[in-house]
Amino acid sequence: MSQLVLNVGSNANDGTGDTLRDAMIKVNTNFTEVYGSAGFDLTTIQVTGNEIRATRTNDDIVFKPAGAGAVEFPALRINGNNIEGTRSNEDINLLPSGTGNVVFGAIQIAGTTLSSTDSSTININEALIVDGSMTVTGSTNFLGAISAGSGSTVGNLTLANGSITDSSGAISFGNENLTTTGTMTAGSGSTFGNLTLANGSITDSSGAISFGNENLSTTGTITAGTGSTIGNLTLANGSITDSGGSISFGDENLTTSGTLTTGTLTLGGGSITDSSGAISFGNENLSTTGNLTVSGLSTLGALTVTGAMTFTSGGVTVDNLSFNDNIISSSSNADIRLEPGGTGSVIVDGLTIDNNINITDNHIKATVSNSDLVISPAGTGQVVIPKADINSGSIDGTVIGGSTAAAGTFTTLTVTQSLTLEGITIDDNTVKTNSSNANLELSGNGTGGVTISGFTFPVSDGSSGQFIKTDGLGNLSFATAGASLSHSDLADATTTVATSTTSTLNSFDKTVYRSAKYFISITDSTNSRFEIVEANVTHDGSDAYVSTFGSTTNYTGGLCIFTADMSGDDVRLRVTNISDASTVFKFQRIAVDI
Repeated sequence: MSQLVLNVGSNANDGTGDTLRDAMIKVNTNFTEVYGSAGFDLTTIQVTGNEIRATRTNDDIVFKPAGAGAVEFPALRINGNNIEGTRSNEDINLLPSGTGNVVFGAIQIAGTTLSSTDSSTININEALIVDGSMTVTGSTNFLGAISAGSGSTVGNLTLANGSITDSSGAISFGNENLTTTGTMTAGSGSTFGNLTLANGSITDSSGAISFGNENLSTTGTITAGTGSTIGNLTLANGSITDSGGSISFGDENLTTSGTLTTGTLTLGGGSITDSSGAISFGNENLSTTGNLTVSGLSTLGALTVTGAMTFTSGGVTVDNLSFNDNIISSSSNADIRLEPGGTGSVIVDGLTIDNNINITDNHIKATVSNSDLVISPAGTGQVVIPKADINSGSIDGTVIGGSTAAAGTFTTLTVTQSLTLEGITIDDNTVKTNSSNANLELSGNGTGGVTISGFTFPVSDGSSGQFIKTDGLGNLSFATAGASLSHSDLADATTTVATSTTSTLNSFDKTVYRSAKYFISITDSTNSRFEIVEANVTHDGSDAYVSTFGSTTNYTGGLCIFTADMSGDDVRLRVTNISDASTVFKFQRIAVDI
């Protein structure tokens, strides 16, 4: 049997739901179905006998403990992503059935055998320790370092105490290179081909030593007997001679700690001298990272200095400028001009002009005692100061910062930020007091009044209970009301509702009013339906109650249903239209004080 659902109606107590008898019959029928069934069905989970199964295709069965709880079985507990044993010192066994194996992802354990189900490589990323013997039947690749204990044997080779020995009496590397970053030691008299190494010497049994097309390099000293020949060069008695008549070092450097003489030039003692009396570099640049000293009069065409240049005495003259000590001067009647390139600036860290004006950082000041600082524009020009903070003195007779300030006269006063006048602050379009709890008072002079947006307010107060009225010309005055309500409020409004869902027609504050009476006129122009009805609403502070009566309409059954509820401090009159047609509600409300 399918589940029987109780009909609770559209609104509370509107008579559209099941009767109490019909509802309880449905409840009893549902209980009979539950108690009479072999299993317990919760929509997607079915419990039958000792079996729990999902009823929807491909659904998981999920056990979710509350908070820090876990799912527990007789000897196991599942806590988050951990499987824990609950009995002291017991193993956790994974036992497959029959010939089945235990599989984790692509890792398979069959008895004592570890294998990959997808034939891919099994990676062990951390250190591996094998306490027993290890047998490898396949090829083995070691990509990192191999450590073996002293005395380990690989074939005929024994590794012990930093040595490799061969039980056969010979070690052969075939056609492979032998490389070491350390020292290779051979006993005196050891033989490598025709070469014999003994007592720090290398001798060749064939009578000649040849390195072919390889370089010969040493960090020590190469000693050759006098008259030794290297190619066309003969080394004897501190000289190198060339049988070809010339000595050439190609593109290599020639270095000596003594004196080097080339033609008329002698290089030694940190100097270059020319026996002919002149040194010329042709059209080449002369460059140095050290000091360049010129003792006499020198003529420089184009001079480029990449580092620091120091002139120790006598000064330097460049065109019309002279530099001597800390003085820069020009030739007779010539100006000194500083012109930066492009958008660059002339930057001076402290400047004194005419021994009286000093400019340092953002300060301009006179240096002579009691001297005025005068800024004078030319012709019709003006002194323009975008922002000024003047602590003393006067402007056109107005004392600035004085003890007895005089009144200032301004044709136009413009304030770009806020303006504070004693207790009043004017900021943008806001005028407010800046003293705590102070009133903002506007008053005219003598019989004058206050006019705001064209309305002129009375200059004196009226009588108790009066209200302000206008004469239609902007003049406001006090008048006596025709009626005065001291325990209730009268209001009216109009609301348009264009939906059949429940909407709020009106609300009032539960802390101010106890009850309200509504006269409501309802118009559905789309369907030419009209109604007038009264509604009374009250509350007890927690719940709201409504009753409607006196309905007069041209449509049988009425155009809507009224309900009432509470929302915070608001007591709400709610309306549910019988259709989605746009319906206009015009009402008058009398609210009675709490």
